[in-house]
Amino acid sequence: MSTSAFLKNQLDTVGKQLQSVFNEFPNGKWDEKATPVSFSAAETAEHLAECYQAFLVHAEGRDYEWGTYQIENKSPEHLVKTMFEQRAKATAVAASSDDPKIHNFATDYILLHDAYHVGQIVTLRLTIGDFDPYSLYR
Repeated sequence: MSTSAFLKNQLDTVGKQLQSVFNEFPNGKWDEKATPVSFSAAETAEHLAECYQAFLVHAEGRDYEWGTYQIENKSPEHLVKTMFEQRAKATAVAASSDDPKIHNFATDYILLHDAYHVGQIVTLRLTIGDFDPYSLYR
């Protein structure tokens, strides 16, 4: 298996986990946090969208200025839709590249970072209601 194929497989796997934690998120709970310093689900979605944007900018060889990406419509549906649209763009670039530098950016900005936030959202989902953490796995 090529590095690109392996990376694509891993990106797909963590992408399904992300879908699982955001799927059927309880209404009225989007701004709740597992701890006072944690991100809410809404904040996580916007944060991840910005991280995918940063990946795309870095993949083009440019520097990214953090905090410049904002989603105007803060409705939960729009935040999640935008996050997954940005992720689709970023993963397409990552999976189509043979450049080790792009693979490293994808690992840092998407793969490992998504997995980190999946864990945070699982913890949040477990504290606010009924969620099966095993639903993350195929």
